[in-house]
Amino acid sequence: MKNNKLFVISIAEIAAGIVIDLLAFAGVVRDTSVFAGIGSGILAVGLAQLLRAVRMEANPAYKKRMETAARDERYAFISMKAKEAAFGIYLVITAVLCMACMLMGYREQGTLAGMSICLLVLLYAVLFRVLARKY
Repeated sequence: MKNNKLFVISIAEIAAGIVIDLLAFAGVVRDTSVFAGIGSGILAVGLAQLLRAVRMEANPAYKKRMETAARDERYAFISMKAKEAAFGIYLVITAVLCMACMLMGYREQGTLAGMSICLLVLLYAVLFRVLARKY
């Protein structure tokens, strides 16, 4: 199982989560509650991936089903559609939040939400150009 890429990545995530949690609980970092949350989140993702890797090794039928699903065009199409929908929904929610914050006098939060939209759209434009040249 040590040659399994998913296994190695999940162990690295677990180790990173533990280190971040330890730094947070020791008070080494400035905002301990934020870092404790980040560390716990990374740890939870690593544990979930580790359980998935163990299940795939123990159950060859499950492993084959997961590998087939990863290469299936239908799942790729569904994944692309989900990302597209999430992108659109995020833009609308953040735009509304930006305007609401500005109208209520929270300029910093409104500016941050607006810059978040700009960053996302900029990333999309750059990645579109790069991928258009590649494919």
